[in-house]
Amino acid sequence: MPQGKWFRIGYGIIVVLLIAYLASKVDFLFDPIGDILAALFVPVVLSGMFYYALRPAVRLLAKRLPLAPSILIVFLLVVGLIFLFSWLVWPPIRQQSYTLVHNFPDILEQIRRWLMSLQENPWIRNIGREDSFSTANIASQLSSALGDLLNSVVGSVRGLFNVVMNFFLLLGLVPFIIYYMLKEDHKFPALATRFMPARYHREALEAIREIDASIGSFILGKVITSLVMGTLTFCGYLIIDLPYPLLLGLVAAVTNVVPYLGPLLAGIPAVIVALTISPVAALEVCVVIVISNQIESNLVAPKIMGRQMNVHPLTIMLLIIGAGAVIGPVGMIIVVPAYAIVKIVALRVYRYNRENRIDGAPEFLQQPPSKATPK
Repeated sequence: MPQGKWFRIGYGIIVVLLIAYLASKVDFLFDPIGDILAALFVPVVLSGMFYYALRPAVRLLAKRLPLAPSILIVFLLVVGLIFLFSWLVWPPIRQQSYTLVHNFPDILEQIRRWLMSLQENPWIRNIGREDSFSTANIASQLSSALGDLLNSVVGSVRGLFNVVMNFFLLLGLVPFIIYYMLKEDHKFPALATRFMPARYHREALEAIREIDASIGSFILGKVITSLVMGTLTFCGYLIIDLPYPLLLGLVAAVTNVVPYLGPLLAGIPAVIVALTISPVAALEVCVVIVISNQIESNLVAPKIMGRQMNVHPLTIMLLIIGAGAVIGPVGMIIVVPAYAIVKIVALRVYRYNRENRIDGAPEFLQQPPSKATPK
């Protein structure tokens, strides 16, 4: 049997594919495990996000107080912020949401009338002589598309409501998970390296520190920059007198967690609402979004996030589009941190093998030394 380096790599790939194929044939063993992981995915991911968002405040207080009281104080501050949000911000958001849903058919009709009015333009009239480019046809298609969009949004809201209701069944887990993550975080590196050979501990600990710094910087930075983006767009919408400014500002804050594509996603509903007023209002919305995004990405984000993720913007866009098509909105949020983790681990493994080459072969591809036959 050939024993070359590439043959061994090929054998490894075949073994992995064979294991995956056999695992697919005993799905009755893995389906319960998958169901358990799916049930725990949302609370665990949410706990991890809160862990990284709250950790700086906890560590700051822990310099003067014991760790447990520091965590409890931060928890009380978070509860207070949630109470203030539900008391001051949530009622107008709820009212604007109800108003927008109630007025959505009128918004569609106003946009259709605006498109029909374009027929008075001679240039548009010449283009519209062809049936495929007629303004009436475009207006009909746009109205149909927006109607389908509303139906899908309503269906997504219902699905989200079911997810939220299921999540509340596990809500009691989340504070405890966050508490123990904050209290026991110094034990994570030792726990992660416990089952590794001793010669890999140093490299593994450095990789864990790098991953921790990257993910922590990304999550904390996204929380702060999303708040900044939502505030800037809210103020901009107030200046241009756009309807539903608080609701649309909240949409901008939420969609900002999607890198690079977030402002585009936030601009779609704002432009649709602005078109009910005038094309100039839609242009003003675009200006507000561009200015807010430039302030957030060039002034705020570099000071908070730095270059910890070290992922090219084009790579991020491709990852987000691919993850959104395969997994959905959740994939668009988690794909960048997941890619950063895989990249850090892969580079560490490659660097370690390159530094430990013997006779031109990496350590994991080297053949064990043959025992000398006694004469």
